Amino acid sequence: MQLTTEQNSPSEEYLSDYAYVDTSRLAYYYGQLSDNGLVTQSKHTSKTIGKDTGKLEVKAMVVSGLGQTEIGSEQAIELQVDPSYTRPQETLDSLYNAGFVGTGLACARIGNLVLTKGHLSIFDIRMLKEMWGNFAGITAKQETDHIVNVKDRQKAFEARKKEAQSLAEIISKVPHSIQGTCVTDEGDAWFTLQPEYMRINAEDISFKHGCDLEGEWHVLGIVDALPDTSSVPSPAAANVATGIETALRTMLGGIRQVLGRPPHRYGITPLIIFRTMRKIETDSE
Repeated sequence: MQLTTEQNSPSEEYLSDYAYVDTSRLAYYYGQLSDNGLVTQSKHTSKTIGKDTGKLEVKAMVVSGLGQTEIGSEQAIELQVDPSYTRPQETLDSLYNAGFVGTGLACARIGNLVLTKGHLSIFDIRMLKEMWGNFAGITAKQETDHIVNVKDRQKAFEARKKEAQSLAEIISKVPHSIQGTCVTDEGDAWFTLQPEYMRINAEDISFKHGCDLEGEWHVLGIVDALPDTSSVPSPAAANVATGIETALRTMLGGIRQVLGRPPHRYGITPLIIFRTMRKIETDSE
């Protein structure tokens, strides 16, 4: 696989620094592409054979002479290799070479695998889960500070705070995730991240970078949502929806506006997120 036209051998040109690796999905793809299925362990054995030549002196009464003898030696080295550490690069190369990976979001369709690159931001929304109640008073104060009359302002503040606290209680029950965005020249890709597949601690990202990670990052992912063209449900869906489905549609639509994918962004399921580490160029003597 070539990330740029100048690269001929990825294993020699750069190292991959992984921020996220979905090992489960990669295993499924690798198993389908490999003739041997999913290899969980491999063994490398090498042998070294040497010869030791020495002199042998023979004496028997009248006859004496010199001869040579060879002593053979054999040394075997056996290495147990864990292929899981090379699987991300091998799977990416295999998918790319087999024609399953598109480059860029512009021509992507639902279900396509794409490899895109750009500016990476990661947001750990989980840290807000216990803080929504604290925001209720702040929000209420900001929205009622413009009221001149003290009694009216206090009354409006209490009413708005009560509404905000009720909303905060609902939001705090919703699952909170680690979210990311890759901003590219062809559009923005939005995704959620599973903590067990993170190769960089989410807390470290928050404290070290805030949200935005420096450098250019590559994201291999499955496109599963295109930018919204309409927020109105299809007539067919509206006609068959039950009361609970209609209520859930409204509620989930509101939750998505607060915590989910922005309407103008693509939605992807990431498999690998990485950046390249180039060799350090040194002046030749």
